Amino acid sequence: MGDRLKGKVAIVTGAGCLPNAADREPIGNGKAAAILYAAEGARIVAVDIRREAAEETKKRIEAEGGICSVFEADVSKSRDCNAIAAHCLKTYGRIDILHNNVGIMPPKPGGILELDDEIWDLVMNVNLRSIFHTSRAVIPQMLKQGGGCILNISSIAAVRVGNPQTFIYTVSKAAVNQLTRCLAIEFADKRIRVNCIMPGMIDSPTIYHSL
Repeated sequence: MGDRLKGKVAIVTGAGCLPNAADREPIGNGKAAAILYAAEGARIVAVDIRREAAEETKKRIEAEGGICSVFEADVSKSRDCNAIAAHCLKTYGRIDILHNNVGIMPPKPGGILELDDEIWDLVMNVNLRSIFHTSRAVIPQMLKQGGGCILNISSIAAVRVGNPQTFIYTVSKAAVNQLTRCLAIEFADKRIRVNCIMPGMIDSPTIYHSL
């Protein structure tokens, strides 16, 4: 166990994980982030729309000596995000880190001519609106504490269009980048750091479920 985050509290959305191949433990980006935050001493709120998936993350963290609570939520909904922040404060008394990991590919691939309103709304709500809701829910507490950190998981697709069939995913991730910049500028003088990571293809369960 490390101590770089000793005394800190981290909310990790998408902290559960989809089932994976039978020959390995299922670990996606969110689960891995929660485990590593805990390994560095942070207390974790593992958030997922599937409670049982978040419970598996909690078991892994506690098996390694970490501290974790679980919260089931749909982060595309404002009331759920407010409830996450309230749970974190009730459980740990502070919010230092918000790690926004939730994201989906469109259920049906296609360019602008194949895209319908329902898919547009679904992907934008999950990939972009969720970050708006979670950030708005935690920033008041970070301001009260005198600082905090928000980390948004974007994608290399935000700046590089590789496949027209992922049109809406690419648009949503580009919007995540700009939302991150806007928040970073707005709260820089309040000691709230806002950054994003743009990973490429990662060998995680999500990839196999989207093939």
